Amino acid sequence: MKHYLFVAISLILGMNGAFAQSFSLKPVAAKPVYFDVSPPLRDMVLVKPGLADRSIKNSVVPNKFGSDISAFFRQRHDEHPDASQQNRLGTLTGDTIISNFEGLSNVAGYVPPDTYGEAGPNHYFQVVNCSYAIYNKAGNQIFGPAPNSSVWNGMPNNENSGDAVVLYDENADRWLFTQFSLTNYPYGPFYQMIAISQTGDPMGSWYRYQYEFTAMPDYPKFGIWPDAYYMSSNDFTMEGWVGNGAYAYDRAAMLAGDPDALRIGFSLSAGSAGFITLYPSDCDGPFPVTGTPNYFGYVKLGAPQNFGIYEFHADFTNPGASTFGNLLTLDVTPFDLLSDGITQKNTNVRLETLQDRLMYRFQYRNFSDHASMVINHTVNAGSGRAGIRWYEFRNTSGAWSIYQQSTYAPADDNSRWMGSIAMDTAGSIALGFSASGPNLFPSVCYTGRKKSDPLNTMTITERTIVPGGGCQTGVWSGRSRWGDYSGMSIDPASPTTFWFTTEYYGQTSVSNWQTRIASFTFDNVFSSSASATPTVLCTGDSTQLESIAYGGSGNYTYSWSSIPQGFSSNLKNPKATPSDTTAYIVAVSDGITTRHDTVRISVGPLPVASAGNDTTVCQWTTAVDLTGTASNYKHLVWASDGDGTFSDRYALSTVYYPGPQDKQNGGAQIDLVVFANDPCEGKIFSYKNITIDPCTGMEEMKEGTLDMTVVPNPARDRVVITIHMPPQQQARLLLTDSEGKVCRSVTLSSTANTVVREIDLSGLSSGVYFVRLNAGTQVTTQRLIIQ
Repeated sequence: MKHYLFVAISLILGMNGAFAQSFSLKPVAAKPVYFDVSPPLRDMVLVKPGLADRSIKNSVVPNKFGSDISAFFRQRHDEHPDASQQNRLGTLTGDTIISNFEGLSNVAGYVPPDTYGEAGPNHYFQVVNCSYAIYNKAGNQIFGPAPNSSVWNGMPNNENSGDAVVLYDENADRWLFTQFSLTNYPYGPFYQMIAISQTGDPMGSWYRYQYEFTAMPDYPKFGIWPDAYYMSSNDFTMEGWVGNGAYAYDRAAMLAGDPDALRIGFSLSAGSAGFITLYPSDCDGPFPVTGTPNYFGYVKLGAPQNFGIYEFHADFTNPGASTFGNLLTLDVTPFDLLSDGITQKNTNVRLETLQDRLMYRFQYRNFSDHASMVINHTVNAGSGRAGIRWYEFRNTSGAWSIYQQSTYAPADDNSRWMGSIAMDTAGSIALGFSASGPNLFPSVCYTGRKKSDPLNTMTITERTIVPGGGCQTGVWSGRSRWGDYSGMSIDPASPTTFWFTTEYYGQTSVSNWQTRIASFTFDNVFSSSASATPTVLCTGDSTQLESIAYGGSGNYTYSWSSIPQGFSSNLKNPKATPSDTTAYIVAVSDGITTRHDTVRISVGPLPVASAGNDTTVCQWTTAVDLTGTASNYKHLVWASDGDGTFSDRYALSTVYYPGPQDKQNGGAQIDLVVFANDPCEGKIFSYKNITIDPCTGMEEMKEGTLDMTVVPNPARDRVVITIHMPPQQQARLLLTDSEGKVCRSVTLSSTANTVVREIDLSGLSSGVYFVRLNAGTQVTTQRLIIQ
């Protein structure tokens, strides 16, 4: 928000205890309260940012640690050594810095600057608290500086309140620019101003939106996703911090300039899961598949410490079906917090760490065989220093896990904090940050690692973008704010180029901060990367393995092997046909150093199915049980070449009811069709023949004296049946039609060997009928034609 002193969350020790890990949330949908289209920015009358009105500084919501939490930090100070700490510098020499130029400075009197920026194909767009400027990539300022609120000139409820964010949507070639407006502070309503450029030119016209909030949406952070622009906030009312907001803005509607572009929001009560701030994931590069939820992440400070990931499913067709939940918690290596602040050269003033929250962004990147997310926050590195805890999360089969984590804190006197982290298309990671110590003014630095480097390690040697020329001496209500965040982004036109911006001081002053903007790559650092197309196969299919080498001497040799063993090749890009899930490892040498990388190929088996053995049934049978077997399939269906029906044609165990045509033809062929599971394609068939037999004169179970004659046959109105059966035995005589329906039924009992019965056929249609005699365990049947 508008910062002269500070805005943060008032904490108490109890917030770091146990919290409920699930809660019931209801989505709330809202339309913008105002929409229009701006004239091109280049045509606006450019008004330079002026000195801010400081009249509200003493009424800003308290954003500080209370005495209880400060005592908690001191109690934990150096209590548990960080088992994941990297206490040495990287050894690989990075490339020279490409661009390195001055950004915006503190012309309006705000502290802290809230520095952020992103690169587009031709521009770098930087925002601070509360102004912005646009540069070309050579570092020339081609627009601005201008107040952030000038983008929404002419709209109601438009105040230059700050906490601005700019993002470049590379999949749409558009820009998103946003900040909140606190025209009614501290009572509300409050507003989030959002602008979407009409083209890829940030100096052109913008679609301008204004959304209303009942609680103040402090510290808003945004992420780009296929279906929405997602936002998180720390929510305040007059009573203080009340929780967090999670929002989705309809991306397709906003890109089209729809004045009713919907916002779907969830409100999370304070302490819902033990976090202070959560961030939406922000996708760089290709989007994930349609329907993938946006991932909101947080870090839990108190025991047990963990990293939480929520899933946000936004449904703009049916907003009430939107969900926020499915919490996944991942245990992290324990860390401590630093209570004493950051030391600076030539002053006793210590800078804020802002260690109660994650640092922006929660970057997402999609690769062929996995997805990755990276993020960082500040922790205690021991000896009164701060370090940067960073994480890479990976998802290869539906569930996120921590792929690597470490605290970057080389063993010197300096603190490293206020970081921003991002991953490029080669899988390299860059971490930018501020560094300061008793013999170092706050400086702008970075480090990094290549994809195939040893895990949990920043291997690129630390480099300084600009050394600090002075320190910040301003203290407001006992605190000296720094940050509140910095910005590491990827160049969409050169996707292995990083851009970083943050603050520093050219000379010692109370609050006269400056910002720096720089770009760099790791392309000349020798590394290798393995990939494959595709990474998921069906049994018998092949995959194209690929190896890419970077930097070094440029003269590469390749050696492929596999786990399980059995594959080897010296080709750069060989083909492989694994019979089972296999890891392929490539060792690439430039004649001096050998690098390794691995790609995993998953193999799915073909489906197997059986409809069962052929069977013979009697003509009067009305139902035939089917029990098939199948494995490795997506779905199945039963089919028949006759006219029968199934009780459930999509179940392995089902019942087939023969039809009249089946009985007339003497049977039917039953097909079990099984469709292959991904990644296999197609379907397989298994056949079962059902033969329908008249069963005339057939004795079932055992031989005996049971017999009968049917006269006349064919018959018309009546028929006489002579039955030979053992005396003193009961029998049952049934006349059924071809579908098994009983038309006549007679119970017989006699002391003689022969029984004669006349059956009335009047009222029966012409056709084929069956006379069936059951006596004890014996059965005999004859066919009867009624004309």
